Amino acid sequence: MRSALLIAFWSAAVRFHAQTPCVNGFAGPYPCSRIDLLAVMTPAQLGSNTSVADLWGWTDPLTGKEYAIVGARTGTSFVNLSVPTAPVLVGFLPTHVGTGSLWRDVDVAGNWCFVGSEISGHGLQVFDLTRLRNVATPPVTFTEDAWYGGFGNSHTIHADKQHPFVYAVGTNTASGGLHVVNVTNPLSPVIAGTYAIDGYIHENSVITYNGPDAAHVGRQISFNFHTGSPDRITIVDVTDKSDMERLGTATYTGGYLCHQGWVTEDHRFLLMNDEGDEPNLGHGTRTRIFNIEDLDAPFLIGAFTGPNASTDHNIYVHKGLAWASNYTSGLQVLDLAGVSTAQLALSAWFDTYPANNTSAYNGAWGNYPFLGSGLVLVSGLNEGLFVLRPRPVVAARVLLDGPFDPGTGLMHDSLRAKGLLPLQEPYSALGYAHVGGGGGESFAASVFAAQGPDAIVDWVLLELRDPSAPALVRASRSALLQRDGDIVEVDGSSPVSFTVPVGHYHIAVRHRNHMGVMSAQPLEVSLALRQHDLTQPSMALYGNEAARLIGGRQALWAGDAMRNGGIAYVGAGNDRDPLLVRVGGITPNTIVTGYHLEDIDLDGRVMYLGAGNDRDRILVNVGSATPNATRMEQLP
Repeated sequence: MRSALLIAFWSAAVRFHAQTPCVNGFAGPYPCSRIDLLAVMTPAQLGSNTSVADLWGWTDPLTGKEYAIVGARTGTSFVNLSVPTAPVLVGFLPTHVGTGSLWRDVDVAGNWCFVGSEISGHGLQVFDLTRLRNVATPPVTFTEDAWYGGFGNSHTIHADKQHPFVYAVGTNTASGGLHVVNVTNPLSPVIAGTYAIDGYIHENSVITYNGPDAAHVGRQISFNFHTGSPDRITIVDVTDKSDMERLGTATYTGGYLCHQGWVTEDHRFLLMNDEGDEPNLGHGTRTRIFNIEDLDAPFLIGAFTGPNASTDHNIYVHKGLAWASNYTSGLQVLDLAGVSTAQLALSAWFDTYPANNTSAYNGAWGNYPFLGSGLVLVSGLNEGLFVLRPRPVVAARVLLDGPFDPGTGLMHDSLRAKGLLPLQEPYSALGYAHVGGGGGESFAASVFAAQGPDAIVDWVLLELRDPSAPALVRASRSALLQRDGDIVEVDGSSPVSFTVPVGHYHIAVRHRNHMGVMSAQPLEVSLALRQHDLTQPSMALYGNEAARLIGGRQALWAGDAMRNGGIAYVGAGNDRDPLLVRVGGITPNTIVTGYHLEDIDLDGRVMYLGAGNDRDRILVNVGSATPNATRMEQLP
């Protein structure tokens, strides 16, 4: 019965192609956290059969269109991602030789794609990616633009992104070491040199070094991952292809198949995956971290062991995160904030192989996290291409001047306590135009049950603004504000998620009758939780006197009842008169209960006169001695 159910499950899974958000830990049948599923393409839909292997991506510099390039058993698939929920197979490049192979490695440099394979006689295929622009009726069958036959088989290839060289390893030449191809003219590739001293290399990656080791800055450095006795990493200066020189070697215990790795963006650390230790030693997925601040003397500083027994495969570093393809447990995203002490943390995941998380060769082979749109691509060995959208989260904290009590350090939650908070966000009805998927948020009445510091005060607007042009809102969400200042999702507790790419943004917070604030500098927005406390004076805010300083905390200025980006007590368009109108101009001592813009202190009452009235708050915030003064919101 169980096998029949699994067959039925996978039959359904391979037909699963619609956009599916990650909700309550699942996107359809796929376990997930902070990553949505946009589409799946099976190997057959990719134009091949049986299986796929590695993949890479390309962004057309002319059109801005993004593509997935998938190495399949019988060739290479090129997929247009312009509509990521409905990817289109543009064409298929058949293998150079007439037989298929489980291993097909693809890489891209500039507008050129390079393809290698384990199959004997395959060599290096060269394909001009600009041809993808001119396919009128996809899919088509492509032919290679050039071919290099200086080696036959290769295990993997690496295309240098800054210099015109492609490195093939695990070939039938140079004892399986580095075989370097000069692609200055991609249509006429020629050999540039070989490096056989250290023997067989399973994979390698090449950088132009810009780390702390001053002796090697500006040099082309290859990190080579060797299987054998012992499994090890060598660091080789490959700047001069006729005289490549080993700088350092790193070894480690528990090695069974030193597979692949990637350096951190500051070039201080190297992350490495051993493909054989999990099945042989029985521990969880293990990522080792090496200190490479001295390229001549690298050393192991520790390892991160994940919660699953799955075998690790390809890992890449991008925007402070490690993106790891871990076969049966799929894509795992690790926070690198603690990498200097080998303290990594699992921040997000998408399991492309829900059947199990064992140390078997099924599931995620490779991933590509470098697309500018923020899309992440994953190749599943027997499942095909997954198009995913990570949802970075913002954990921001602000205080509203109106309800804030400096004595307790908390805001009061009178609107919640009196049952006046609307379950639907109010900003769309007030004319705010959300962007990036926000708007229409609502929460269940059960969220009202929270009391104490986590009780809900009101709705706020959370905006992510462009790091270079902060007047441009890239994404916005309506969210809930807790008494302690935490801004949370409509579930009342989670950090607020967005669909923008991981990166740095100005974070702005706005409220319906308080003046908004924005971080002076772009702040990190990641799949890993980053705390951004806009209440602390150490957090620089955009503009001059953007927030009111109360009890050593920054709070949004209260009193913008007109919602015009300023506070005025007298004159045309002042914020005092709406209070008088709300309570009734003839009887200004009337108290009106409800959820109103004129309720400056958010206590559920609009008061023009008497103790605790809302009018005086406006006067104080423009300056009691100069009631004709105004205060303007400090947002660009």
